[in-house]
Amino acid sequence: MVQDMAPKRKYDSNYIKFGFTSIENKGEIKPQCVICSTVLANEALKPAKLKRHLDTVQPNLSDRPVEFFEGKLENLKKMKLGPSGTRFSASQKSLVASFEISKLIAQSKKPHTIGETLVKPCMIKAVEEVLGLEAKKKIQDIPLSNNTVKARIELMSNDIEEQLVSKIKKSPFFALQCDESTDISNCCQLLVFVRFLDENVIKEELLISRELETTSKGMDVMNSIAEYFGKHNLMWDHLVSLCTDGAPAMLGSRSGLSTLVKQKNPNVITSHCLIHRQALASKTLPVCLNDTLQMAIKVVNVIKSSALNTRLFKKLCTDMESNHEALLFHTEVRWLSKGNMLARLYELRAEVEIFLVDKKMNDISKQFTNPTCQLNLAYLVDIFEHLNKLNMQLQGSGNKQLQNVGNIFIFEDKLRAFIT
Repeated sequence: MVQDMAPKRKYDSNYIKFGFTSIENKGEIKPQCVICSTVLANEALKPAKLKRHLDTVQPNLSDRPVEFFEGKLENLKKMKLGPSGTRFSASQKSLVASFEISKLIAQSKKPHTIGETLVKPCMIKAVEEVLGLEAKKKIQDIPLSNNTVKARIELMSNDIEEQLVSKIKKSPFFALQCDESTDISNCCQLLVFVRFLDENVIKEELLISRELETTSKGMDVMNSIAEYFGKHNLMWDHLVSLCTDGAPAMLGSRSGLSTLVKQKNPNVITSHCLIHRQALASKTLPVCLNDTLQMAIKVVNVIKSSALNTRLFKKLCTDMESNHEALLFHTEVRWLSKGNMLARLYELRAEVEIFLVDKKMNDISKQFTNPTCQLNLAYLVDIFEHLNKLNMQLQGSGNKQLQNVGNIFIFEDKLRAFIT
């Protein structure tokens, strides 16, 4: 698959008026601030981004003439700089702090710009008030621009990937678990987890996460995995097991992923995901229970799909001092949400009944208040609660196949007790 490469930007001598010179790092031209020695990404070679750095980091110098920055450039050339353009002594701690803050930004799933627009100003203000102006100058040297945070996160991500691939190569064998799913934005995502042996300890990590741009057939999934294996020199001979769901793209006898993987290594053991099988089993409901489930979904959609009805229902719940103020949607992809939706609907059944009568939805209200329907709803809430508990027991890092099978056998014993 050919990927479009972003064009590399070139340095213009006029950029010195923004306080920036150029530095070559790993064959790429990057802008370097002549005041704080910060090196930005090649994408920042734009007048607007360079000026923003000057106005944000050195606001008191933004109105200085070009001669001032040229003098700073001469001083910068006399300084002892590292290969990345930063000072070894004074900038080493600032560099570490930049990486640590970028890591926290990534973990909090916040925009990269928050480092420059919120985190750094807060740090500067707090340090100035508590530790004084001298400490403030050190905080100002921490690079936290949008492009810098992005570059830091990419470097850490690449380093983690290299460490993971290195451990997989040292492992005598490894196993894969694959799943592809389309989210609400119609983005088809492929996730591949790997289990391997690291110093006699079985570990599980996320290996591949990428978008399938066109179709999601077995060949498309195989091409993505094979491309990754070829890029990182992973051996198909060390693959001992492949776990998938029951989709035709995964289990097809001719072009399914399992078949294509066995063409690479005939000794691979393929298995069906236990959790997916339990999810499929929960969908085979009797007609009476399935009708009640569809009715419950219809009631929730009537209230939740309208912004006005949502506000009115929330006000009703507040006036009645209910434990909750809103119903819950469910999604087919996340099967746990169906049990949560039913449980919330049952808890708010009195409020829902009043709301439907008040809105004169007589047909839905008659179905919802039917004693048989209420009894079936209570049963669905109860049985889905047990199914959700089973699903949660089957999930999680480090679960073993025998442990999962044991949990299923225990659940089957519970069902026999329930039937009795």
